[in-house]
Amino acid sequence: MVRRTWCAPLDWTLEHHDEMQQQHRNLDFYWYPRSNLTQVRALDDHRDPPPPVWTGPIRERETGPLHHKLPQDRDLRFDEIEYMLPSEAFEECFAEVRRRILDRHRVTVAWRLLVRTVAADDNYLSNANGRATTTIACLHNAGLPHEEYFADMESVFRDFGGRPHWGKKHTLTAKELRELYPDWDTFARIRRRLDPDGVLLTPDLARLLEES
Repeated sequence: MVRRTWCAPLDWTLEHHDEMQQQHRNLDFYWYPRSNLTQVRALDDHRDPPPPVWTGPIRERETGPLHHKLPQDRDLRFDEIEYMLPSEAFEECFAEVRRRILDRHRVTVAWRLLVRTVAADDNYLSNANGRATTTIACLHNAGLPHEEYFADMESVFRDFGGRPHWGKKHTLTAKELRELYPDWDTFARIRRRLDPDGVLLTPDLARLLEES
C-alpha cells in the first residue's frame, strides 16, 4: 500500500471531498481551526495508485503493508468525541460544526478535527449500519475542560442523525441509542439469549444496551 499526505486549504478539501472519496481506497483529513488548513491522507494500492486531485506538493509518501500503514502510534493524550453521520448530511453538518467552533470555541480549541469515511455494512450495532458514513471527530488536550465544547458539538451531530462512536465520549444511553439502529431489537434478543444472567453486562454496558 502507498500512503500519501498533503496539505490544502479547507475550502478546497471540502469542494473535492466527494471526488476524493470515490478515488481512493481510504481517505481522511484533519482540519486545524486556527490555521484553516487541512492535512489530507490517502491510502491506495501501491501497484496502481490514482493520481491525487491535489496539484500541490506531496508532503509524505510511504509504502508498505496495510497493517503497517493504516494504524498510527500515538503518545499524546487527548479526549475525543466522534459521531458517524449519513454521508449525505456531512456537508451541512460540518458547516455548522465549523461555524460554532469559530464563533464559540476557537479561543480554547487548538486541536484538530478528523474527518473520515466508512462504507455501509449490515452489522447490527455498526455505526455504518445501512448507510454510507462520514465521521467527524473532535479532539481536545487531555486534562483541559472539554465538557462545554463536546456538548455543543454533540448537539449538532445529533441534529444530523449521527451515531456516537462506541469507544469515545458521548452522553447517549440505551433509550436514545435504540432509535438510531434499525436492528437494535434483534441484537438485544440475541444478546439476552446468549447471556441471560448478564454475566458480560458491566455497568457501563448496561447504560448503553439496557433501557431502564
